Amino acid sequence: MNHMVNFALAHPIGPKTCRQLGIEEAEHPVGASLTMQYGQAMRLVSAGYVAGADPQDPASVQKALKPVKAKPAGSASA
Repeated sequence: MNHMVNFALAHPIGPKTCRQLGIEEAEHPVGASLTMQYGQAMRLVSAGYVAGADPQDPASVQKALKPVKAKPAGSASA
């Protein structure tokens, strides 16, 4: 599973932590909405950075990671 998901941060992430986690280096405050591949998001779940996601509770992880619907190829954005 490597689809795109969207989620909110439970803790702020700075550039150094972003580098360590392999995500875009920037300041991400609490509550920031991030979109990334499922595999990367699961790394943040394991580290406790995803709001509402308990790594020991698969249902909470599924609820916290919202799938991003892919746009059909060639579709124009509004």
